[in-house]
Amino acid sequence: MSPTTDAAPLPTRTLDHCVACGGRDLAPLAMRYEFRGQFPGARCRTCGMRFLKVQPAGEGLTQLYSREYFERDFRCGRVETSYDNEAAFRGENQGLLDDFARFTKPGRLLEVGSAGGWLLKHAIERGWSAQGVELSADAVAHARGLGLEVFHGDLIGAALPADAFDLIYLGDVLEHVPDCRATLAECVRVLKPGGILYLRGPITTNSIARSLALAVSGALGHALILREPPYHLWEFTPGSLRRLFEACGLEVVRLRQSKIPPGRAHGEKSALQRVLMVALDTINYPLTSMFNACGDRVVLVGRKRG
Repeated sequence: MSPTTDAAPLPTRTLDHCVACGGRDLAPLAMRYEFRGQFPGARCRTCGMRFLKVQPAGEGLTQLYSREYFERDFRCGRVETSYDNEAAFRGENQGLLDDFARFTKPGRLLEVGSAGGWLLKHAIERGWSAQGVELSADAVAHARGLGLEVFHGDLIGAALPADAFDLIYLGDVLEHVPDCRATLAECVRVLKPGGILYLRGPITTNSIARSLALAVSGALGHALILREPPYHLWEFTPGSLRRLFEACGLEVVRLRQSKIPPGRAHGEKSALQRVLMVALDTINYPLTSMFNACGDRVVLVGRKRG
């Protein structure tokens, strides 16, 4: 699981407020990561946002996203191939591009967190003008090797022109950025009026198994301990994500939850924990499909007002 063999503590920052709404009324969240330091969770009582109160920062955050992350840990380790395997992602990308077409015709596409660049390449093949932004130097080098236009850095550092893109895609990205509101606001700034922001990613603490684990741990005065890298700085729920979209000037036009099938527990867990998770996920999976509730993945689509 470790993206680096260096055991030194990660550089961190501590939040005294919620960056999503500015609220300072924070409650402890009964979970923490333990990986080269301790990263406890918190919940904003004002907007419901869940996040790590102590977060990797600066060089500490950069160290988490080495080449090894893209080879086995990205998308929560649920992809059984590395990012440089085009065939492994072609079908998924074609499905995404088909879904983009439900909201807008091919135009200018920006992918924030473009990894190795396969979605950009496949979008160009479908008639889009596409470019990306990516933090990982290895991933940027791979994408540029395909002849793609990818900025190395974060979205704000890219300083893209306002009202420039018809669609922006964030796939498993927003939960990793240091400031989720600033990143989303910058997406809205560079979207054309009426443009589409398409987000897909985890809402892990929203599932039955994780919600129950948090509730029981909190009631007992304990914390759910995750001995893995603290990649997710923000633990979104459907409600907190919707409020964030609306606060940044987006009209939500789709919110669809999904559930990862039973038997694919991620991270270090005991045999008993895995059995309990399979049992709860077996209940959770059809419930999410039928009622759009208690999922651990979400697609949220917003349209820029104006």
